[in-house]
Amino acid sequence: MKYNPNEELKDEQLKELSEDDFFEYIDSKAAYLKQFTQPLGQYHAKQFASQTKGAELTTKELKRAKELGRVGDDMRANSIREAAKELGDDPKYRDAGIKNIKTKRTQWFD
Repeated sequence: MKYNPNEELKDEQLKELSEDDFFEYIDSKAAYLKQFTQPLGQYHAKQFASQTKGAELTTKELKRAKELGRVGDDMRANSIREAAKELGDDPKYRDAGIKNIKTKRTQWFD
């Protein structure tokens, strides 16, 4: 049984399903909902790990949380980069009226 977001099954209907149909329905619903999610960034992954483990959090677990968070940060950066390309990249490089683009930190101080 496939999940239909326009016609979700009620609790009574879910109880009537066989075990195989129930798991197929849950899997298809999870696949549908997965398209609307984003992975956590480094900050939030570390916060989640510290909240769930508390004082028992080891260095190895913290590094693993950082690795998982880095994936989320990379995905977010790629989506921002793609959106900027669709809009025509950075406008300061296209606008002829903008002069003296300071791209290096040493140029910020006159």
